[in-house]
Amino acid sequence: MDLEALESLRQFLLNFTGAYVIVSHKPFFLDQVTDITWELTPVGLKVYGGNFSQYREQKEIELEAALRSHEAARKELKRTQATAMQEQQRAAQSSRNGHAKFLNGSIDRMAAGLIKTKAEVSTGTAKKKHEAAVAKANQKVAETKVKTTKVTSIQLEEKNQKRRNLIHIQGANLRVSERLLIQNIQLHVSSGDRIAIIGANGSGKSSLVKAILGMQNQAAVLESGDVLLAPAMKAVYLDQTYELVNRRHTILENMQAANPNLSYQLLRQQLGHFLFKYDDVHKSASVLSGGELARLAIAMISISEIDLLILDEPTNNLDIETVEQMVVGINDYQGALWVISHDIDFLSRINITQGFKLKEQTLQMTTYLPSTPEQYYRELLECHQ
Repeated sequence: MDLEALESLRQFLLNFTGAYVIVSHKPFFLDQVTDITWELTPVGLKVYGGNFSQYREQKEIELEAALRSHEAARKELKRTQATAMQEQQRAAQSSRNGHAKFLNGSIDRMAAGLIKTKAEVSTGTAKKKHEAAVAKANQKVAETKVKTTKVTSIQLEEKNQKRRNLIHIQGANLRVSERLLIQNIQLHVSSGDRIAIIGANGSGKSSLVKAILGMQNQAAVLESGDVLLAPAMKAVYLDQTYELVNRRHTILENMQAANPNLSYQLLRQQLGHFLFKYDDVHKSASVLSGGELARLAIAMISISEIDLLILDEPTNNLDIETVEQMVVGINDYQGALWVISHDIDFLSRINITQGFKLKEQTLQMTTYLPSTPEQYYRELLECHQ
């Protein structure tokens, strides 16, 4: 749904007097229309009071508490193991002392035997006691371990860290077949730029990218004006349908195509980071779900050398945990970034430096950036009115 549709839904829900349940991964929208958050977990349903931002804060508090509990359990396990070791060493020393006294004549054989027997009984009792304590401590460590299915942090590698001009368009028009979508385009992209483009569905956002990249089997073309691209520019385009992933290849074969220079071991390791393990890597990409396709596409991007990363509605099929990891990876990435998205929360967290809106067949710079989400959202709504 584009922003106009989301705003219509928001207004409807705010005026709706009945109860409603929303299943969504759009935090900015959820913040405006909910006051209770349900979380589905492997062990059942958890209910949190408040909107999504308040839920996120509560989850952070829970995670910090869980990590503290786990660390306390680990320390208790180490203390219990150390105590057990010390008791065993004391018992062994007592037995050795009795044997030494027998050898030097301080005590007779019967007394030495009694000392040995007493030490063995004491050692056996202490061993059982400490084994039980260590087992209990181990169980506590296992119980407090923070369970997660998150992918690891996504690291993106830019091809060239030197700042250079990548795309320069001046006065060009975008057409799809005979239809004029955008006229008199003025757009300049350099290394390090972080651009967000937003507009109504069908306004030409994705078509503009495909025309610039000269993607095959596309009817979108740029005509008139100047269109200059940096020589040997490496652009990676992640679209809404994950066409980056070849459905005829396996998961592993797609990774090998993304970077043929990486070893088999490194590819398997990277796939494991994205939760593709064991024989799963030999699955055909054609059988993957939308979320799995998204994860594989991101995994492929993570090993590609990139001058320009283009994300077209990247959060549509991602769960919130994976979006969190994508945010971290994008913020570490220093190359040029071009994002097409209606996800205001996502845009507000990836340090966008330039904003554009499509209005009345023109590409216009926004006054506000996603870093001020409320003002940015209102400005975008006005362009639809």
